[in-house]
Amino acid sequence: MMTDDQKILLITTAEDFNALRSDWQILNNNSKKGNIFTSWEWLYTWWEVYQSDGKRQLYIIACKDKNNKLIGLAPFQISHNPKKYFPCSKQLIMLGTGETDGSFVFGEYMDLLISPGHEESVLKLLSEYLYTHRDLWDGIKFHQILSGSEASKLFTQDKEQETVFIQTIQAHGFRTIIELPDTYQAYLMTLRKKMRNNITRVFSRLEREQKYTIEEVNSIEELDDAISLLAELNRTRRGDMNLGSSFEQVNFEKYHHKLAQRLFVLNDPDSIFSLRIMRFAEKPVAILYSFIDGDTLHAYQSGFEKENGQRYSLLTTMLTQEISQSINNKKLKFFNFMYADDESTYKHRYAGITEKVYDISYEHNNLKGRLYLFLHGTVKPLVKRLLKRTEK
Repeated sequence: MMTDDQKILLITTAEDFNALRSDWQILNNNSKKGNIFTSWEWLYTWWEVYQSDGKRQLYIIACKDKNNKLIGLAPFQISHNPKKYFPCSKQLIMLGTGETDGSFVFGEYMDLLISPGHEESVLKLLSEYLYTHRDLWDGIKFHQILSGSEASKLFTQDKEQETVFIQTIQAHGFRTIIELPDTYQAYLMTLRKKMRNNITRVFSRLEREQKYTIEEVNSIEELDDAISLLAELNRTRRGDMNLGSSFEQVNFEKYHHKLAQRLFVLNDPDSIFSLRIMRFAEKPVAILYSFIDGDTLHAYQSGFEKENGQRYSLLTTMLTQEISQSINNKKLKFFNFMYADDESTYKHRYAGITEKVYDISYEHNNLKGRLYLFLHGTVKPLVKRLLKRTEK
């Protein structure tokens, strides 16, 4: 599909995906919605690891201008899951989402990438392309999308398209953000008194009783061991809370081994990710894995051992030390705790501001699409509520 000034290219092979790397990086850096989680490195690595997880096909839509410059990207895939999506088994979803093995790599910041100034024309072109090829998919599912996303604006510029598709937007969880103050002491004063006193007391105990260090992994030779340690301590932490860990999945750990190696090459001069390990003497007891996007640090995964976890509140200690480091880094303005199902999780105690994230779907306005909405939007939630009542 082409206009006088723009053209659409469909990317369906790993080879063509790989060839986009340089142009993708430039667009991701320039786009208002670009971040580490929409980067070529994040998504290409995901496709390398998860392309055989379930039945899925690559469906990246690239938009170029008359000078062959990349000005828009829709990083999509088509997922075939007849049981989950019956009777609409073919769903267009974002790359980097929809794992079927129990992994949850990430989905909170996925969006379309558009060069500034081209938003309206690219959205129109992408909408027309998806509309023209609507026979290839039964529905569109975008999970955990931020408010004001470009993805929510598809099919809104044409009345015919709006009537052909039914858009549904539902709140689904929260992210928690701290706006970083000028000093760590000022940050502590934003916390409730009980929380502040607990942090101070436990940290004093740690300094008094342990010879500890917090070291950053800063060589490529250390990366594999650090990711393996993260996986081990995350499984320990989650297991102690009777919760599952994504690191129980082979693909999830494999993904982060590959990603860390790939990102490390890009880690200078601007940090992209951080792996910090706390040790008591030589023994590793806690680890925090974070990503950095411009002025924001994303606290992604953590882990700590059981033996010392409670006495020294290792998770809180690692997080508050990371917040302190972020405050000292004058490039950073925000600390992001990322996604949570519930607004009142432990993350809220750190004086963060919660923001809703959303699931966005587009269904065909036909018998099949309306049946899907009835089964999954009305019947399925009703059955779940009845089962919960029965269990009680």
